[in-house]
Amino acid sequence: MKTGFETQIFNREMLKSSWKNQLIIFKKLNKSKITDYGFTNFIEWVLKTDYSNELFAASSTWRLLISKPLPNGQLNYQQTLKIELDFETLLYSMEYSDWDFIDNKEDTYKPITWKKKCIGIELIANFIEFINWNKTW
Repeated sequence: MKTGFETQIFNREMLKSSWKNQLIIFKKLNKSKITDYGFTNFIEWVLKTDYSNELFAASSTWRLLISKPLPNGQLNYQQTLKIELDFETLLYSMEYSDWDFIDNKEDTYKPITWKKKCIGIELIANFIEFINWNKTW
């Protein structure tokens, strides 16, 4: 069964809007839970680039989730870049998962094909490194 997001066709304006919505969410979190501005600085940078018209942004429990729509405009949650902050170390963890690699339940860690830890100021450079590594994005 697919969610509404997975069946909806996303155009460039809708993708950009997803980033604007996440900026609002993470700015609110900066006022309460997340005192590091890595997320908001990263999202503001993305909004100044074409990536905001090509990639979908969502969040879940203080994590930023980035997916690339399929050529038909539908979202592909099988391939997602997750960015999360470790509140103890203040390091960000970036993990790209490709769930198309899963063959059975025992392969839970198999879909993580790219990983990086960094401080907030390095998110942009590491995102560019990820984009250069994953040529399909």
